Amino acid sequence: MSPERYEQVRAIFMEACGLVPAELAPFLDQACGDDEALRQEVVSLLAHVETGDVIEPRPPAADPLRLEGVELDGRYRVESYVTSGGFSHVYRGRHLAWDLPVAIKLLKQSLPAAERAVLQDSFVREGALQVQLSRRTPAIVQAYDLGTWSTPRGEAITYTVMEWLEGRALATAIAEDPRRWPLDEVIATLGPVATALGVAHAQGIAHRDLKPDNIFVCADGPARLLDFGIAKLAAEYSRGFDATSALRSPFTAAYAAPEQADRRFGVSGPATDVHGLALVCCELLAGQRPYTGETGTDLLRQAVDPQRRPTPRALGVVVTDAVEAVFAAALALHPAARPQDAGTFWRALEAAARTPDPPKKRRWLRLRG
Repeated sequence: MSPERYEQVRAIFMEACGLVPAELAPFLDQACGDDEALRQEVVSLLAHVETGDVIEPRPPAADPLRLEGVELDGRYRVESYVTSGGFSHVYRGRHLAWDLPVAIKLLKQSLPAAERAVLQDSFVREGALQVQLSRRTPAIVQAYDLGTWSTPRGEAITYTVMEWLEGRALATAIAEDPRRWPLDEVIATLGPVATALGVAHAQGIAHRDLKPDNIFVCADGPARLLDFGIAKLAAEYSRGFDATSALRSPFTAAYAAPEQADRRFGVSGPATDVHGLALVCCELLAGQRPYTGETGTDLLRQAVDPQRRPTPRALGVVVTDAVEAVFAAALALHPAARPQDAGTFWRALEAAARTPDPPKKRRWLRLRG
């Protein structure tokens, strides 16, 4: 396989990993066209990848790496298997010196060798990025350590260690308690997420996949922002926001910004996160997803529809003129028309929430007689 062909396959594979099953076939139709060999290469890679977004406890399952009870580097004891994502397995463990629960994330070895080599570097970068950002705010999951575990067969598996969170993903909270949230509750819950994004944006980093699955509502503290993402780092790390490479970072169609659905609207960056955060806010306010459809193509078509901007009022929510105006700007079709970072958007929203609508002028009826 030529380097050019490999990059083409990898680009489509990376983006496909960010899609739910219903979105996959339409995406491959568009991305691969009539090139059946290209499609088969991508499908073959995807067969090695399990889906899964949220690091939450699941019903007991087989331990894929047979790690339960094992000590890693004499510092951590693996207690139980938790879940698997597209590129990694997650275990609950214990920091032996601190006697604290931790989350241990190990890169999968079932990936093809060439893909694993690329992701190995990205996995390390993700850990470094997590450390860099989490030291600046508690609203980003705290990263503790990076290491390598040697399997009984001599394979080296890289792992990262992060704080263990008690609570549930916002997506789970929405599913378990579907309702319309009042604006003050939305602001109180998502304020830490806006802070986390603001810290990332100040460092020149965008998340690019804001959705309820990547927001964790802690039982004993502020909400946390999860998953700055191996795939996103492999695609975009060190390229900057003006990258024009064909290698696009994965996203979720139901929460896509226009520029993620169609590059003609621009490149993704902090304004993409502003759109995503505004979209999650509107979902909570309305008690429903802003975009709905049978396929990913349906969802992406709505994302770029200038007549379907998913503001609160468009979703049937009663808000003040000031609040509606803030969301209209944050959900603008073109990134340049939005607030350029999460902090600017959130300060505007907090100010708008304190601003009542001006009293309506009374109309007097003049009677003749």
